[in-house]
Amino acid sequence: MADENTLPPTSPLVLTFGFELEFAVKSLPDQFLDLEPNDPRRVYGITRPENYPKDQFLPYLGSPDVIEENEVLHEETLKNFNAQLDALQIDIAKLLTENGLPAVAQLDEQEPENPSIEDLKYWVISNDATINHGLSHNPNEPTYFWWPIEIQSPAYIYNEDNKQKVRNVLRCIDSVYRTNCDLSADIHVHIGNEQKGLDARTVRNFMAFVYTFENQIATIHPPHYMTQRAFSKPVRTHSLLAQVARDYRAKIEQLGAEESLREFDEDFIIDNILERDTVDDLVKLLSSPELEEDRLYNRLTYSICNLQTDAEKVKKTIEFRQHKSTFDDEEVYHWITVCASLVHFASTVDEEVLRKFCKEHFYKTVDEFSIVEVLMALGRPAQAYYYGIRLFARKDERAEEERKLRKEIEDENRKKEQEREHRRNLEERRRQEEEDLQKEEKRLEQEEKKRQQEEEEEKRLEELLKRIGKGDL
Repeated sequence: MADENTLPPTSPLVLTFGFELEFAVKSLPDQFLDLEPNDPRRVYGITRPENYPKDQFLPYLGSPDVIEENEVLHEETLKNFNAQLDALQIDIAKLLTENGLPAVAQLDEQEPENPSIEDLKYWVISNDATINHGLSHNPNEPTYFWWPIEIQSPAYIYNEDNKQKVRNVLRCIDSVYRTNCDLSADIHVHIGNEQKGLDARTVRNFMAFVYTFENQIATIHPPHYMTQRAFSKPVRTHSLLAQVARDYRAKIEQLGAEESLREFDEDFIIDNILERDTVDDLVKLLSSPELEEDRLYNRLTYSICNLQTDAEKVKKTIEFRQHKSTFDDEEVYHWITVCASLVHFASTVDEEVLRKFCKEHFYKTVDEFSIVEVLMALGRPAQAYYYGIRLFARKDERAEEERKLRKEIEDENRKKEQEREHRRNLEERRRQEEEDLQKEEKRLEQEEKKRQQEEEEEKRLEELLKRIGKGDL
């Protein structure tokens, strides 16, 4: 079934990729001593605006949020914060450009009237307020300030030379600035087919594969990316398809047909994905049901909403949103390779072979069918070796991380449940008090009514006695 949303075949693909990295950069006002003098990387002067007087210290920055109640001070601090952040972006762009990697600060970027992928030819240095930033929370370094930075690569043709350029950028920045990569920052990788987009066949094959092996691929990343803490939630738990599947599973369980659940998952989920004819249908099915409420914050780990018919025409990409922020250029190299390999595999694999393969492995655990075997199925032995060695070396450490994370989440959930129980108790208490108050008001109302009736009865008796005394009766 074809319509205007069914794109023509795009094989062979001309794979393109974009790379985005979020991180923080440490700076220090000129008037303070550097507590890390043996670190040769720069902290002084990196946020000084070009037109700022050379004989004056930069203003010391507090947090704009902390001083928000003082409107004048808040505005002045925010103005200084933005000026210094702009200066840092310009400084980073200048560094990359001088090292043969053309870059521009976002504030200097020119927006073309009719943008195309050819316009995405510079590294763009911008900022992201979701990254932890501000005065250092380390009591041993109270004067340092962390700045939230995001860098975006050009739209590169996927090849070894361009992957090497990404590695060069990471080395260049990390060798000059003191950087920090925590769990508030991520890496996003975009994989596209130049500006053409991807056809429904490639997209459905891709989504069937990553839906099946999402748990295996997740072992590449820190454990929190598959939990409620993750900024971008897993497709296998938070997509519309996952929600619909849960509803159907609940009905099957109510009917007492639990033995049918395994077959249901394999058939319902995989067939549902592979039988979609349009990209728009796939986007709706495999995105968050709340996507349209906020297309930035409600994207899942594998985001295909950029491929929608009405999406922007330049970045027609699949976005991978679950990698931790890092300046480890080897790790980044292998992850970009994995992302591109997943899309290339989806564009070439036989659909019936894929259908059978996904159904056979849908219920396999990460121990029964590991990321090494997934990568070998993609034809990526180098990445299978790289991640296999890392996972083996960190097996005990990761198990401990997962144990701690489970405990933290259990504690959080327990605390939330206690808070909910407390609110329920307060609500029940309030309801009971209102009910008691209503009863008391009703009792008082009845007493008042009875008192009035008694008064009226007394008046009638008095009137009757008066009339008897006068001989009127």
